[in-house]
Amino acid sequence: MNKIKQLLGLLLFAPVCVLAQSTDQNYVKTETVLNSSGSTVKSVQYYNGLGYPTVSVSTTGDGGQTSYSAITYDALGREERKYAPVSIGSSIGYATPTGISYGENTPYGRTQYDALDRPVAVTTPGSAYASSPATIAYAANAANEVIRYGVSGNSLVQDGYYPANSLTKETTKDPDGKEVETFTNLFGNTVMQRVGGSLCTYYVYDNLDHLRFVLPPKYQSDKNLAATGYEYRYDDRGRITYKQLPGAGYIEYWYDGADRMICMRDAEMRSADKYRFLIYDKFDRLVVQGLCTNCLNSSTVWNATFSSGSTGVLGTGYSNTPALTNAELEIANYYDGNQSSNSRFSVLTLSSSVSQKAQLTGVVTKATNGDELAQAMQYDLKGNITSSKSKEIGGRIISNTSSYTYTNKLSQSTSTIDVKYGSNMTVSESFGYNAYNNQQSSHTLTVNHGTAANGSVSYAHNSLGRLSTVGRSNSSNAISYTYDLRGWLTNISTGSFTEELFYADGPGTTLYNGNISSIRWKDNTQSSKRGYKFSYDTANRLTSGAYGEGDALGSNTNRYSESMSYDANGNITGLTRYGNGTLMDNLTISYTGNQPSSVSESASDNNASGGMEYKKANGSGYKFNANGSLQADKSRGIAYITYDLNNNPKQIYFMNGSVTKYVYTASGQKLRAVHYTAKPNISRTWGVKPAELTSSQILQADSTDYLLGGSLVMKNGKVDKYLFDGGYAQASATSSTSDNFTFYYYTPDHLGNIREVVNASGTVQQVTNYYPFGATCAESTAADFQPYKYNGKELDKMHGLNTYDYGARQHDPILARWDRIDPLAEKYYNVSPYAYCANNPIKLIDPNGKEVRDGLGAYCADNAVLKELAKNLVAHNDKNSIMIVAHGVYENEKSRFASSIDIQTYNTENKEWNHNYISNGKQLNDFLSANSKTWNKFQKGEISKEDLHIVFYSCGSSAVVREISRDKAFKDIIFIAPNRRIGVASDTSISIGDNTPQGYKEGEWHTIKNGKEPTINGNYNGNDKPGIKNFEYENTYWWF
Repeated sequence: MNKIKQLLGLLLFAPVCVLAQSTDQNYVKTETVLNSSGSTVKSVQYYNGLGYPTVSVSTTGDGGQTSYSAITYDALGREERKYAPVSIGSSIGYATPTGISYGENTPYGRTQYDALDRPVAVTTPGSAYASSPATIAYAANAANEVIRYGVSGNSLVQDGYYPANSLTKETTKDPDGKEVETFTNLFGNTVMQRVGGSLCTYYVYDNLDHLRFVLPPKYQSDKNLAATGYEYRYDDRGRITYKQLPGAGYIEYWYDGADRMICMRDAEMRSADKYRFLIYDKFDRLVVQGLCTNCLNSSTVWNATFSSGSTGVLGTGYSNTPALTNAELEIANYYDGNQSSNSRFSVLTLSSSVSQKAQLTGVVTKATNGDELAQAMQYDLKGNITSSKSKEIGGRIISNTSSYTYTNKLSQSTSTIDVKYGSNMTVSESFGYNAYNNQQSSHTLTVNHGTAANGSVSYAHNSLGRLSTVGRSNSSNAISYTYDLRGWLTNISTGSFTEELFYADGPGTTLYNGNISSIRWKDNTQSSKRGYKFSYDTANRLTSGAYGEGDALGSNTNRYSESMSYDANGNITGLTRYGNGTLMDNLTISYTGNQPSSVSESASDNNASGGMEYKKANGSGYKFNANGSLQADKSRGIAYITYDLNNNPKQIYFMNGSVTKYVYTASGQKLRAVHYTAKPNISRTWGVKPAELTSSQILQADSTDYLLGGSLVMKNGKVDKYLFDGGYAQASATSSTSDNFTFYYYTPDHLGNIREVVNASGTVQQVTNYYPFGATCAESTAADFQPYKYNGKELDKMHGLNTYDYGARQHDPILARWDRIDPLAEKYYNVSPYAYCANNPIKLIDPNGKEVRDGLGAYCADNAVLKELAKNLVAHNDKNSIMIVAHGVYENEKSRFASSIDIQTYNTENKEWNHNYISNGKQLNDFLSANSKTWNKFQKGEISKEDLHIVFYSCGSSAVVREISRDKAFKDIIFIAPNRRIGVASDTSISIGDNTPQGYKEGEWHTIKNGKEPTINGNYNGNDKPGIKNFEYENTYWWF
């Protein structure tokens, strides 16, 4: 019994107190204190006599209202019904579902099982969905159904077919009959997955169970491994030394004796005769990264030490490092306050009475224009950054101070920026949070560069904690949100704009699987409703956005329609697009692998003002570099593109002589874009890097600098905009040394597309409508008023580029694809690494060019929320437990379990997260040794194995944690990990389960020791399920 209590205390991340919520029910009550007045967020989880969760009640509404959800079980203890959340006033007491008023005949989803207790049918809540279950069928493979691939040396071989009944087969069908078949071998490895009956992705392993090849669907027809496949090679310690991505040259990796990657190079680095080196300290923390011309191929373990000053490697102050030839600095990291003695920080001094031990307190980053940028940070006792100073592009010095709430949410932030003209600019921001649910309630800003201007945004949440209203300065200018029983967004409205979303209802084809069947909108430029009816193929790829007007969308059809067809990998092979009723694009696209080789256009150029289209007059032709990045594009008049060695663009040369030049940091942050307009009668040869323009050939040059992580925009040396969540403050000069600011606010649709820009009084300044893949319609008003549009991303139309900048990549909405290979392409093996949002841009978004997320609210990996959760866990966890908040990394979006764990560390210089991938015990041991005080105490014998627990808050990680636990370093240590996805609410409360094709499936926490799964009592046998099934549920959550 003592172990049960100990485990419960470990899992709950707030103090637990037992109160008389019910006299006849088991329960755990959790209260999180929010402020000095004692306001708390409350939740109660009730359990039946067998310890299964039954009813969950928690404070979610802005007025203290609670949400109620329930699970019921059949006679065999299997989950049978899961009730949708509903508000029950302010009570947190126990009630049975039959005693709750839902206003719905079927307010629950239901799971049915076969004789082996396996789920075979699942429905989602709602009467309309009750007769459309998702299904699972279990079987074995047939003869001649699954090709047997193997490995011989470093070659892929084909050896007939797997014999009948040698693989397990699981066939899932979503409520609309979209089918996915997964074939698994005796070792639990997925060997093939078939989507829609024909799109087959194969996974090929060697005799050591290493994944050696992945063969996406298109490989089955063209057999071109270099163009469409993935290949991996390993050394004798199981470390990847060679990786080939489709359409790119191979990547090489080298390691030291501590299994740390110390050197790597890709195909473009090989062409430049460069290697990227990485140097660590004794805690395995990266201290110096850069480029050199010699490979650090050594088993020697070099642990850099910091002396002081600006001696050592590249003047960083670090010594005891390997010999480097022709070294160039990219990044230098400083810890414990050591940066203060380095000359790069002479103007960035900070002082603090709080110890900065084990904190990243300084970063130096090299920019592609040669500038060295630096940032110094200091922290409070909870690890929050309370002050920082940075030197950014142009030598501008920026200072920031911040304060935080009880729950470590940002409360106040003040930035002072030396803009290099007049006095310093200041930006002061305050953030308020609701006293009942801890969700953000307000954001106020004061921007001052000679004259102060104020703006504000307020947030209200309904009784279930879902965002209901966003206020923008003027009460008549608010945005309202409504949802259906399942929590799916159904309506967004303001005084001037309305968007309606339909799923199993509305004017489009009825859909039950969560895809949007149709959309209607209306703005103040039109008298009737307008919208799209959508169609999808068997892989849930968008095939048609049929435009129409009126309630039934039956009038003025095809005015702005867009339709697509695909190859097996999801590359668009056919695309039609109408502009104001005229066919303006009718494209047939040919590919080499996933890269377009030519485009045939049968429609004439429309040339409508403000529209986007394929330019037939420019001709067709594409080139890609050795890393698979776009190098030349005739249709857009791009003669040649160069990239830095981090795969960010440096120069884009246009056929008419004009040039766009970029400056990026080594960590990938864009700092500057300069558009050079060439004088007339200058031409370039397509596909060949041209000479630079001379000063006499330049007609005009316009420069844009991005400071404060992109929030502050300066144009030609003057302040232009300060961007914030929900709008921006536009600068206008009042003199040569000062500026005034006017606040404007965005009206976004469900994908974050900016549909309207309004001023503080609610007057509409800009209206923009979009085709499904992001091209702007030619009817938009005041198209150049501001550039942030599709998904809220900056549109660069200069010189005909017409791309949206997402950070890691640029999106071409005309061909509906990315310009570079997905940095996380290995998460989506069965989809082209150039495909935008898995070809479902109506439901999905990609906020940074790296990772697909659900635009309707089930977000993957919102790191701000994860960081908040991590702080709460640190504040409340057991001193003998290690809480790891991380991403579960899946081989593809259909995988049941994560194949590795991505522990992300925050880079304060570029405001992004660095990845630490963990898939074995050695990697976790090294990471914990460098980052965990608790682990170091265990290694010193200060904590016993019996008392230590390691908990992974990461999706589907139980399988990989089972492998990690077999490592001798973790012998007899208890791990806890989920077998399905983790949901983290905006207030950091947690749920566990999957939105599968069969609907939402509850997950389990598994206890794991030495590769096995004991029950809570430590037994390996018996009928008890391992771990705790569920400890808290909250409807509004982010997946990670």
